[in-house]
Amino acid sequence: MHPVHQPNRDLAAPRAQEPAEEEKCDFIGGTLSGAISLAVNEFANKNKIPYVAYCQSDMVLGTDQGKYGFAFMVIPYSAALATSKYAFENLGKKWFSITADYRWGQSLLEGWLWQSQQMGAQFLGNVYAPLGATDFSTYFTKIMAANPEVLVMNNLGADQTAAIKQLSELGLSKKMKIVCTKTAMTTMKEAGGAYDENIMGGMTFYWGLQGKYPGARKFMDAYMKKFGQPIEQDGESGYVATNALFMAMEKAKTVTDKEKIIAAMEGLKYTLTKGPETVRACDHQREQSYLLVRGKGKNAKGWDLADIVAEIPGASIIMTCEQNAKRLPFANVKLP
Repeated sequence: MHPVHQPNRDLAAPRAQEPAEEEKCDFIGGTLSGAISLAVNEFANKNKIPYVAYCQSDMVLGTDQGKYGFAFMVIPYSAALATSKYAFENLGKKWFSITADYRWGQSLLEGWLWQSQQMGAQFLGNVYAPLGATDFSTYFTKIMAANPEVLVMNNLGADQTAAIKQLSELGLSKKMKIVCTKTAMTTMKEAGGAYDENIMGGMTFYWGLQGKYPGARKFMDAYMKKFGQPIEQDGESGYVATNALFMAMEKAKTVTDKEKIIAAMEGLKYTLTKGPETVRACDHQREQSYLLVRGKGKNAKGWDLADIVAEIPGASIIMTCEQNAKRLPFANVKLP
């Protein structure tokens, strides 16, 4: 299997093509970008090469679905459904959002808007920020004028870190709860004391699960011994995806017959880093739980950056196979 981590979508398919043709690779693994995963998935299906994706991706929805692609992190809308349900039940129903202005961010916003309608929450507005934005202060006047109980961040990485730091510097993070639909340990580290108890984030995996699941403890013990720090959720996704592929090979009793391996992967059941999970046969999506963590801010020590406050069951945040095939109900959500 050859990993693909090309950050540019236009170059992703050619980057996947190189090992497939030059090195005669039979399988592809990656990437860290949902947009890139769509391009690699398209290439894999055209060339009949099994592909396991590590990132949040819409590749299992609508016309992007394909026989050869499997997704091992949650669908973006699942992250939105998990975080929004918790927020509306526990933090407040009046919400405003900052959304990264590209497909992934928009997919998260669709999930929040749909859940908001279902739970009778009040959407106060949204601002779209370009990918790579460094100054979020220009948005704060509009946000604070709306007086939300919850500020939703549909962004990630340096963008999210910058927004959290600037909100904290202006004392605004104390005036509302902040929910990051997807967050990361690196963001918590970089934000430092600003990522405090007023900020919550969504994750598919956090090392603190080792206190709940034997598989997580075994995995983290081995990883910490080798690398000296906990793994990010994207790495856990790659670990599970690779293990699932090998399990499918064992089940199919072949390492070369791709059709048999794909058939064995469909409906595969396993327990690795969390509770029992399955790869849905109908759309090739890993069905898994989603975590809500709360920052520790100045009380964080080392990699003890957050507390797990909720684990949302996977079955409650994924639509039926028939709905995913038609991108429903989110295809009917009107974005602002």
